[in-house]
Amino acid sequence: MMRVREAATAGTIAQVRAIAWIDGAVVPLDEARVPITDRGFLWGDHVFEVIRAEAGRLCDGDAHLARLVRSAALVRMSAPDVEAVERAIAATLAACAARSAAVRVIWTRGEARTLSLATAGAPRLVIIAEPLALAAGARGIRLAVVRGGRGGLVPAAAKSGNHLGSVLALAAAADAGADDALLVDEQDRVLETASANLFLVEPGGVVTPSGALLAGVTGARVAQLLRATGHTVLTGAVSLDRVVAATELFVTSSRRGVMPVVALDGSPRDVGPVARAAATAYGRWLEACAEGRETAPLAYTGG
Repeated sequence: MMRVREAATAGTIAQVRAIAWIDGAVVPLDEARVPITDRGFLWGDHVFEVIRAEAGRLCDGDAHLARLVRSAALVRMSAPDVEAVERAIAATLAACAARSAAVRVIWTRGEARTLSLATAGAPRLVIIAEPLALAAGARGIRLAVVRGGRGGLVPAAAKSGNHLGSVLALAAAADAGADDALLVDEQDRVLETASANLFLVEPGGVVTPSGALLAGVTGARVAQLLRATGHTVLTGAVSLDRVVAATELFVTSSRRGVMPVVALDGSPRDVGPVARAAATAYGRWLEACAEGRETAPLAYTGG
């Protein structure tokens, strides 16, 4: 991957702000516009990634952009030019100027007025970079169980714009006084939250669910960091009963980092040593990313 840091720090930057890159132009986010005939707007016909950036450097950017390409293939969309995406990200981060930023990369199928793929226009790339102030593990998150996965014909391994299921699940969780929804399928198997991957701590080690879910890049990095410190981390089918019985729960995502679960369906949960260790290890890894120090390649096999 190109060295985004050098491009992102070139020139004089006046202020930290949310920035968008669209159709080759870098503009303040509140001035960015997408044509209403873009399929991403009309039908959620796009794939995307959210990548954390520290001091202008993408954290596990290669893995995120590789997943973007895989997601495009899964929904029968042409692949983006990764080098062009990297250049657009660099320009957007330079204008954003945030020490910690969330970079959203959106690849739409282009403009059309019918559902048919045959009428789709040229794909459109949109980049959004926003300051990110939330520190990994800074507070806890409350989860509420919501029945049903994201559903539909869209492969779970594709990070697509078809997020209405997550929107409704999150609304149901908010109605229950929670911050996020823990998705459980019809077989009582736990999948993920509306926007993060779940980890549970049991006597035999740390477990993260498998199944019809999106394997997370941040989750894969955290699992690698935990293994490096002597923890056993496994992936497999997980029932709701196991989650309830777990000694600790935490979630991972690019925006949240590592976040301990402090309540499940209104029942308080303790923040334990493994969640703290994961948050500490991930925080140190973010510091290494910011400083450009070499880190172990990501053992990411999801999606």
